[in-house]
Amino acid sequence: MRFTSLLIYLLGVLPLSLQGQQITVLDKSDLQPINQVSVTNHNNNFLVVTNLRGEVDLSKFSDSDSLFFTHIAFQAYIATKEQVMQAGGIVYLTEHIIRLDEFVISASRSREKKSDLPYKIESISAKDIQFENPQTAAQMLEQTGEVFVQQSQMGGGSPVLRGLEANRVLLVLDGVRLNNAIYRGGHLQNVITVDPSLLSSTEILFGPGSVIYGSDALGGVISMQTFDPVLSDEQKPLIRGQAYVRFASANLEKTGGFRLNVGLKKWGFLSAFTYSDFDNLREGRTRNPFYGTFGERFFYAQRIKGQDSMVVNDKPWVQRPSGYSQYSLLQKVLFAPSKDIRLTLNFQYSNSSDVPRYDRLTDTINAKLKYAQWYYGPQERLFASFKASLSNANVMYDFANLIVAYQRISEDRIKRKFGNNNRFFNMETVNVITVLADFKKKLSPKDEFRYGLTSDFNYVGSSGYREDIINGNIYHDVPSRYPDQLAQTFSVSSYLSNLWKINKAFSFSQGLRYTYSSLEAAWSDTMMNIMKFPFGQDVKHNNHALNGYLGLVANPGFNWKFSAIGSSGFRAPNIDDIGKVNDSNSQDQVLIVPNPALKPEYAYNLELSIAKTFSKRFKVELTGYYTWLQDAIILRPLSYNGQDSIMFDGVLCQVQANTNAGQAFIYGAQGSIRAQVTKAFAITSNLTYTYGRVRKNNVPLDHIPPLFGMTSFRVEMKRFKGDFYILYNGWKRIQDYSPSGEDNQAYATPNGMPAWYTLNLKLSYQVNRYLNIEGGVENILDQNYRKFASGISSPGRNFIVALRGTL
Repeated sequence: MRFTSLLIYLLGVLPLSLQGQQITVLDKSDLQPINQVSVTNHNNNFLVVTNLRGEVDLSKFSDSDSLFFTHIAFQAYIATKEQVMQAGGIVYLTEHIIRLDEFVISASRSREKKSDLPYKIESISAKDIQFENPQTAAQMLEQTGEVFVQQSQMGGGSPVLRGLEANRVLLVLDGVRLNNAIYRGGHLQNVITVDPSLLSSTEILFGPGSVIYGSDALGGVISMQTFDPVLSDEQKPLIRGQAYVRFASANLEKTGGFRLNVGLKKWGFLSAFTYSDFDNLREGRTRNPFYGTFGERFFYAQRIKGQDSMVVNDKPWVQRPSGYSQYSLLQKVLFAPSKDIRLTLNFQYSNSSDVPRYDRLTDTINAKLKYAQWYYGPQERLFASFKASLSNANVMYDFANLIVAYQRISEDRIKRKFGNNNRFFNMETVNVITVLADFKKKLSPKDEFRYGLTSDFNYVGSSGYREDIINGNIYHDVPSRYPDQLAQTFSVSSYLSNLWKINKAFSFSQGLRYTYSSLEAAWSDTMMNIMKFPFGQDVKHNNHALNGYLGLVANPGFNWKFSAIGSSGFRAPNIDDIGKVNDSNSQDQVLIVPNPALKPEYAYNLELSIAKTFSKRFKVELTGYYTWLQDAIILRPLSYNGQDSIMFDGVLCQVQANTNAGQAFIYGAQGSIRAQVTKAFAITSNLTYTYGRVRKNNVPLDHIPPLFGMTSFRVEMKRFKGDFYILYNGWKRIQDYSPSGEDNQAYATPNGMPAWYTLNLKLSYQVNRYLNIEGGVENILDQNYRKFASGISSPGRNFIVALRGTL
């Protein structure tokens, strides 16, 4: 009887005792659980790891054991088991500012240790995005201080990497290239179709990335990854969610969104939605006394009683019309039949209202507005993919990613001149099919190979027409923006790369990629009659390219890192390069016409980096690079049927076309400092310098930004996070503007674009595990400034407040 009673007691009490030794590890600043925290004792006798809920069982350890809590992203924490239990079984970790063992994906499309790579790569985490509260993905990039962003309108943002922009910078989303056949060479706004709140991480790879990614990766690669479903590590479902609302004063932003994850053992579901509404943008009111009313909006166009009227703007610091709205939808389904196979369906859809082209709406002729209307139609992007991730190691690979993707992009332009009843439409739709396969195979602990295949097919539909806004009649006598009878591109490529860790101090990387690309285009008889092209109706291109890189990394000890890389990149002309008709830079009265004779452009890059870390708390890094551009594609004046100018849309325009302008060069330097002053306080600073010229006649190259950077002072405490930072830009003198017109000299001051800086503050307070309050003030001094090459002034003082709930 006594034995039976004792057995019942043990069966009942022992599990409770063990459960009582389960603790939870949380992020100190936001109180969220941390997965994959390793817990060991002093002798490393035992190792346990936290689960998805941040929980771990300490029953293996004795009360007197000193426990070491370690995670790659957090500062180590040491306490005895007894101290942990006396603290209520909760351990708080503080995030690293300097990460010595950070892993990245963008360099080879697979997970790699950053310290082994010769590239300069910067990462943006989901936590960074949440804290900074960027309105768009373009602003997210700009807030790093590492990327310059040009804007023609508020609903835009064109990132510049190392003096290269638009179709010379490759955008990648969930492993699939976003660059398509109509990505233009001027300023590109497509990055704003990606919702930053849906991104789990973003990596910026500086310099040519053509070996891994193919065409267009001349200035670098911006690789964005959306959240994936998370499976449950227990029998019960894992349900996580987050919802937020945000308001910002500079454009009366009203944003709301949610993300919901339901994870089972083998199935995972992720749903997300965001909606944003932006009113007209308010510029700063602390003005540069030397430039008076530069950038102010004194009047705007409005249709009153059937007549176009110039209406006085009673608040000239309000840039009207510039407001728009947009929404994004994400749905993912994950099926993992085994630990080695993960199958993911990925559906994304984003759309917007009409987006006013603000710079064009400020154009004037003889003190009168040139346009009554100029706007982009809804910016629609559909993305669907199927991805198979395989880790069943065999003779061919240790890890493989297979992706099939489809995209449909709509891009429309609508404009009407002031006092004119004809509204002109250019309507474009691009359908893209992508198939890619990436493999990784480790032949030995020191020797790793990666190889893959990629194929893309783009089909462009383009049309143009005009509408009489009085009677509604439609006329098809307007040139289409692109070839209207046929416009398609195709490419197929394969690559092979290798990372050889010679020893603990040295690693050597190398790679090659072969690409075949083709382009076919044809104009209708109608277009040939309208434009009177001095060339035939049909265009066919076939191009071949072989690119490579060689990189060496030296880690000689004492936390020094030296790296060198030589790489090449290329960009095959797309439909926009070869076949566009557009009155670009209309303030300068320039007409861009097709050039079927265009050839690919190539980039050859040499890069040297040095980094030193002191006591794991202070890191200094400096990178210098030199890029040669061969057969650089640049806008240049062109003789058109024996004339340098022709009438277009009622205006005498200088004719320009994309041409292979011979050689150009870009060189520059990027420097950064990261200091973990105390466990709670850190300082970071970065600075970028760029210089570029066309070698012939030493003419300034377009898209070259002025000196720019950022300095940040960050505090992280329990429940609280704060960041005071300064963004700054140097002068862009007018003599350094490119004559091509892409630098938008018409929207600058007579002396160029003045230097500027802004003071900014971001704060976050975690009320409890489920509710977070975020706020901040951008441009505290309400500085009035405009970024280089931009056609709209930047926001003035901007108060931000956000509420975020987490399940």
